[in-house]
Amino acid sequence: MTVVSRQSGSVMIVTPQGRFDTNGGPEVERVLADHIERGARQIVLDLSQIEYISSIGLRVILKTAMAMIKKGGRVVLCGGNDHVRTVFQLSGVMIMSLHAATLEEAISKAQEAH
Repeated sequence: MTVVSRQSGSVMIVTPQGRFDTNGGPEVERVLADHIERGARQIVLDLSQIEYISSIGLRVILKTAMAMIKKGGRVVLCGGNDHVRTVFQLSGVMIMSLHAATLEEAISKAQEAH
């Protein structure tokens, strides 16, 4: 899995590409943990390039959301195909973390944290 990160003002945008599952999950988790360790407190997880998400991907998202809450930060999700959105709705991830319809909206919601 490829994970692309870029900064937009104070917001770190992380865009995994491919399948967010057993194979790709650890790489996404490593990248997110690295950003948090380096002080990122506003992260947008852009899932527009994800074709599939498994329970491993959900665990990474929930673990990251909890880590950010403890540090006073925020993770906002955006993008995702029908499969990804359905998994989020069924698992309750939509309740645990913020979700935005567009990348621009996600950046705005992430910035509300401070």
